[in-house]
Amino acid sequence: MIGVISKESEKETVREFFELFKVPWEFYTEDRYYSVVISTLEALRGVDSTFVVIYNSKKIKFDIENGVNITSLPESSVQLKYRGYQFPIYGNISSFDTSINTVTRLEASTGQVVGIEINKDDGKIIRIGFDLFQEINFLLTSGQSVNFAHIPTLDMHISILREWILEFGLPLVEIPPIPAGYNFSCCLTHDIDFAGIRMHKFDLTILGFLYRASFDSLLHALKGKISWTKLYENWKAVLLLPSVYAGLAKDFWMQFNSYTEVEEDFPSTFFIIPFKNHAGISNGNSKHARRAARYDVSDVREEIQDLLSKGCEIGVHGIDAWHDTENGRKEFERIHEAIETSEIGIRMHWLYFDDESPKFLEDAGFFYDSSVGYNDAIGYRGGTTQVYRPIGSKKLLELQLNVQDTALFFPDRMALSEEEAWPLIDTLLDNAERYGGVLTINWHDRSLAPERLWGNFYIKILENLKKSKVWIDKAFQVVRWFDKRRSVLFEEVCFLEDSVKLHIVSKNDGDVPDLVLRIYLPKTGKVIDTNFSSLKEQHVDTHSTNFINAEIPI
Repeated sequence: MIGVISKESEKETVREFFELFKVPWEFYTEDRYYSVVISTLEALRGVDSTFVVIYNSKKIKFDIENGVNITSLPESSVQLKYRGYQFPIYGNISSFDTSINTVTRLEASTGQVVGIEINKDDGKIIRIGFDLFQEINFLLTSGQSVNFAHIPTLDMHISILREWILEFGLPLVEIPPIPAGYNFSCCLTHDIDFAGIRMHKFDLTILGFLYRASFDSLLHALKGKISWTKLYENWKAVLLLPSVYAGLAKDFWMQFNSYTEVEEDFPSTFFIIPFKNHAGISNGNSKHARRAARYDVSDVREEIQDLLSKGCEIGVHGIDAWHDTENGRKEFERIHEAIETSEIGIRMHWLYFDDESPKFLEDAGFFYDSSVGYNDAIGYRGGTTQVYRPIGSKKLLELQLNVQDTALFFPDRMALSEEEAWPLIDTLLDNAERYGGVLTINWHDRSLAPERLWGNFYIKILENLKKSKVWIDKAFQVVRWFDKRRSVLFEEVCFLEDSVKLHIVSKNDGDVPDLVLRIYLPKTGKVIDTNFSSLKEQHVDTHSTNFINAEIPI
């Protein structure tokens, strides 16, 4: 059991941290022994544990009593390095003088020691010069800067803490963020911003299309940025445009069927605009006319029913829900009428979001949000591969957006070629294999069509996913799995000589994959993965909850 000593203001963040690091823990209680104690307070007396980790950026009593010299580092973002990996620290940070008998545990990329280990007669103390839970709070509220978008910083904090516990020789029980039988999860999603070129007459959207498909495509072909085949496809689309308007040729911006064909048996999520010709309120309480869509849910009812029949999910591509509960309910009801389910997720159009958005979306009735991401980068805005609950929320869960086609390829964003973009995708796939969690991809409705023609790149992503042990499902199902994991309570975990005695409580949700129970035995280097379903004879279902009483031999 891990005992946590924290400031009162940190307690909500502590709870969320241990939903992501799903191990037995509780807030520290006096007169009880803990195998591990984590503290962020200045004073540390009478703690009953042989292994203590102290996170604090200030000079505290412990430092004075143990002769530890501490120096504050400049406030600019400091990168730390740990066993070949680097990650940023966003808050205050201090370094330590290593002249006393200590072991270096963490270093800044500039060489300063920001983590030391002090061996005592009765155990070990690791002293870290930053504030862990303030870092976690920053990641889950403000989010990472674009410069560090590709680093799952929060997951690295978890990984490092886990390694320290195991290296001390302590066993550990964890529910990792991986569905049973897989290495990670993936959501394929599509923001439907246009739903057909016929919706647009001689407006800025069409003028932009004509310019990019003709002159801009020629320029890119001459520079070698696109193939001559793509140039041909774009010019062909320009010539066919009158026939499309006349109904004599297929509307090449209607790509619903194309997505279900290339995704084959993988169900995906389509976010649909609830109200047409409505720009809504933009950041700064202004209005941006270009944000208004020329279609809404009423124009694609047949397509919606077809997608539902194929196992896909329909969510809300919200306009004003991010800043107003009443408008959020209207957008919720608009989609609810079309799909007849109240379990609905949302992603805001243009990814509008602020500190109060989780409360507005939660009060409007949404099960999850998927707006936390970047318009000009790919990666982990919240610093984690996992679904999390925004600080201040009670029910709403956040499915971060990791990869967005327009972020990769738009000229005013990352402006990458497909060749330049692929190493970034590879990095995120590698992180998914290493840390688990979920990779959420957004490929827009126009992106398979002229003038973008990003379909081959998307197909390459799908082909690489097929080579991995990945659970690909619609967003609602993946969020539901994480909700099941969050429901786990460790009522009892007792390591005996040759077994582990467990009493664990969790939701009984057979529509999503089982959880994995991972037992770490650091002294032998042995890891046991036990699927909950293999303990079926010990399951007792009561009020949609599983009670697991088991003794697992080790």
